[in-house]
Amino acid sequence: MELSVHDNFLISYEVLCERREIRLHTEFRDVALGAPFEYTDVVFRGVFAYHFKQDTLTNLLFDIEEVAVSSILEEAQALLDAGRPYGWPRVEGSPSPTLEAYLSANDVRGFEIASSYGLDGWVLAQSMEFIAVTPSV
Repeated sequence: MELSVHDNFLISYEVLCERREIRLHTEFRDVALGAPFEYTDVVFRGVFAYHFKQDTLTNLLFDIEEVAVSSILEEAQALLDAGRPYGWPRVEGSPSPTLEAYLSANDVRGFEIASSYGLDGWVLAQSMEFIAVTPSV
């Protein structure tokens, strides 16, 4: 069965700065069917930059999908421009003429987070993986 985060609650997330990793911890709660909760982690590795907004602290995810890096850059242009004087996004020793060329040369992909309620955003990272987890009690 393919893992999904559709209608999962985002129960927590963590940013592991030195590992350049973001982990979203999600939970599917289908109590009407009496089914046990399902737990899925979404792990982004090789994170270049991210932006989360509208975190209501009770977030219901709709989907996380891969999108063109160019669409994120276009949508976030003002945000990226505002961050540049503060070293964000961090571009290390780039000989590339544009940010998009730099991201392409470093195999960075775009991921968009959509919610039915709450947190939306995007992540620029080298990979994303859904992992089924068993919660520790």
